Amino acid sequence: MDLSLQQLKGFVAVAEEQHFGRAAERLSMTQPPLTRQIQGLERSLAVSLFDRTGRGVRLTAAGTVFLEHCRRMLALLEIAPEATRRAADGQTGTLRIAFTAIGAYAVLADFLTTVGKRTPAVTSELTELVSADQFEALAGLKIDIGLVRPPIPEQFESLLVHSEDLVLAVPAAHPLALGDGPASLAEVTDDYIGYSPEGSRYLHDICAAMIGMNRYAVSQLASQVPTMLALVRAGLGCALIPRSIMAMGVQGVRYRELDAADAHSVTLHACWSPDNPNPALQRLVESLLRNPHLDASPSGD
Repeated sequence: MDLSLQQLKGFVAVAEEQHFGRAAERLSMTQPPLTRQIQGLERSLAVSLFDRTGRGVRLTAAGTVFLEHCRRMLALLEIAPEATRRAADGQTGTLRIAFTAIGAYAVLADFLTTVGKRTPAVTSELTELVSADQFEALAGLKIDIGLVRPPIPEQFESLLVHSEDLVLAVPAAHPLALGDGPASLAEVTDDYIGYSPEGSRYLHDICAAMIGMNRYAVSQLASQVPTMLALVRAGLGCALIPRSIMAMGVQGVRYRELDAADAHSVTLHACWSPDNPNPALQRLVESLLRNPHLDASPSGD
């Protein structure tokens, strides 16, 4: 069944005016073609939309239901051009955002706040992926932007969004838990818990260089920080973790700052493919490049 825009507008005008003559005048047309429009509409629907009275018309039960749908359709048609322009301009749409588990503690809340403020009508879809999997998803255009650890492949564009120091997590009963000042990595013996090179290559390489893997035996390897802290709590060793992870508040774990000579920071980057055609991504990226400072989340996370 084909319904024309002209028929819908004509029906609504007659329904609201309750009179063919007044409706025709409102539509700047004569009455006979309007009458034929409504008659054709009723034939197409196989229902009577109006009861004809001596002085005008009134809606039937079917006509009342049809009026509700017509108004909805006309309203959608009215906003469709502007909605289309907004989508093309990146003001609306969806952003598929990926993040690492550690990145969620460090910066995800502030990053989402920034996305919400700078593209307020855009919907965010979240996925947790390690950096290597994010790069694969970015290349396949399965996600739009990721919060990743370096190194970042040359095919992508990126922006530094967060940097933080590493701290030493030690079991509460460990000798290193007793100190108050900064700790030296030279004090770590053979009970260092390291990052798995398969799951966290970036942190593995940095921490391996810091701790001097040729000097110490690695007691355990873990790819996720929560697992690492569980091992620390169990008394199996010490671990280097990003400062933001302290927010987990794991009981039985003490955190020590590092001596200036041992201190090292780790970074997190927003990363995207320049080949991604998503207008919402392009709008967000333009905003981030103009002002890379992230807006603080309402909770202050």
